[in-house]
Amino acid sequence: MTEQMKFTGEVTHLSQKGLGVVRNEQEGISYFVFGTWPGDRGEFKVIDRPLNNKKYGYARLVQLIESSSQRRQPDCVFLGADEDSCSGCPWMIANYGSQLEQKRNRLIYAMKRVGFDTAQLHVPEVQPSPQLYGYRNRFQVKTDGEKLGFVAEGSHKIAPVGDCIVLNDTCRNLLQRMLKSLPREDWAPGVGFDWNFIDLDDNLPAENILLNQKRPFKQGNNAQNEWMKSWLRSKLQENPYPGKVVELFCGSGNFTEVIAESGCNEVIAYESSLDAIKRLRAKNLAKVDARPIDLFKPFIWKILRKSIADADTLVLDPPRAGLKNMKGFFEHFIALRTIYYISCDPDTFARDAWAFAKKGWQINEIQLVDLFPHTPHVETLVMLRK
Repeated sequence: MTEQMKFTGEVTHLSQKGLGVVRNEQEGISYFVFGTWPGDRGEFKVIDRPLNNKKYGYARLVQLIESSSQRRQPDCVFLGADEDSCSGCPWMIANYGSQLEQKRNRLIYAMKRVGFDTAQLHVPEVQPSPQLYGYRNRFQVKTDGEKLGFVAEGSHKIAPVGDCIVLNDTCRNLLQRMLKSLPREDWAPGVGFDWNFIDLDDNLPAENILLNQKRPFKQGNNAQNEWMKSWLRSKLQENPYPGKVVELFCGSGNFTEVIAESGCNEVIAYESSLDAIKRLRAKNLAKVDARPIDLFKPFIWKILRKSIADADTLVLDPPRAGLKNMKGFFEHFIALRTIYYISCDPDTFARDAWAFAKKGWQINEIQLVDLFPHTPHVETLVMLRK
């Protein structure tokens, strides 16, 4: 196989990471292609991007011969597949209805792959975002002092941008202010580094912008975050006995506030970030005991056994890695009646849900929420009961 190899084919579906999949029948190899959509027919060129699998590879679209019926012209002029283009909103090439359909497909495929009979699961349509543009309340850019932008797909180069239409007005203004300040010697990376990163959100005053400083986590779409909080609030209200609630990966209390308002007796909230715990404690929420601890630590459930053994309800909103650390979980969460799992990754959620299913837990409800239009990301909200 050479880098110059070209072939013609049709994109049949999307990968779990949201890339188009096209098969080269002559080779018997399927390729992942950025910037394509099911139904696209085109000429493709194999690229030299390592993938430790002889059945798959990477290619790029050279020429679109026939467009998918769901394809549309992107509204962002900076979106593209080359090293000088932004790849942050790869699904902007497709109409919104088909984006939602593919997000739902991501979860169904992940659940099926781990062993679920998806015909027995009720997976509703994805809750759409009220705003397709101007919704994002946080972002991160890279800069070398000369240019500022995002990292292009499959590269380590900064793709400079002049604007970002998915940002809300406050974040968009922050971006413009930074762009106008270039070039800046104080933003040049140190020896051995390609760039500095800058975390920003709509709570950050422009004068407080700092290099390489992580901002507190917050859900990236305010309207959809409120929808998720409303969902959790309604589920807790329907719960006849929430009792003692343990919350894992509580952050600075986005969902803790909702739990504290419920009819529960007490809430013990765990999070690894001490700063996040300090912010949660500062809210002085009734019935909430916020505690810092690394939830991926070995034997963590044994360590926490005295606090979790009598918990009636579990609420968790883990990072992409999911719950992951299951050893000893079921032996120490012995009184649980209800679990509310909020996931940002279909694959790790499916893995964890299968582990729960093998211990007798059943999925009572699934809700899918689109936090980030034009991306493969989908949020999954699930209620499980024994």
